[in-house]
Amino acid sequence: MDLITVTRKCGVAFDIRVRGHEVTSDLSAKDGGRDEGPSPVELLGGSLGACVAMMVQGYCERHGYTDGDVGVSLTLELADGPKRVGGIVVDVELPEGVPEDTKEVIRRMAERCPVHETLRDPPRVDIEVM
Repeated sequence: MDLITVTRKCGVAFDIRVRGHEVTSDLSAKDGGRDEGPSPVELLGGSLGACVAMMVQGYCERHGYTDGDVGVSLTLELADGPKRVGGIVVDVELPEGVPEDTKEVIRRMAERCPVHETLRDPPRVDIEVM
């Protein structure tokens, strides 16, 4: 995997860089930021949504379901003690013509996206302060 770097932009906004791409993450104005980009929690949800969408879009294209695109909407449910994402509801919109009996296969395949699998079986995270 490529190195991901995070550097301060201003206030509580940070730039995230990987492979020549840059995304700004910030908090909303009501949470003390300047709303220059999605919050870290929103980026987590976006990562899951993009991963599911890519997996399902690939499946649909391989099986000839090309009358429209895959769309994914997520709702993040926050929890306290500790403050975290307590639940995520993922709604997947399929192209026209996908048979009803195929939807369960698509759901199981979407659950195998790497971000979903990571959330299901969290990795070890080692934080070193230098």
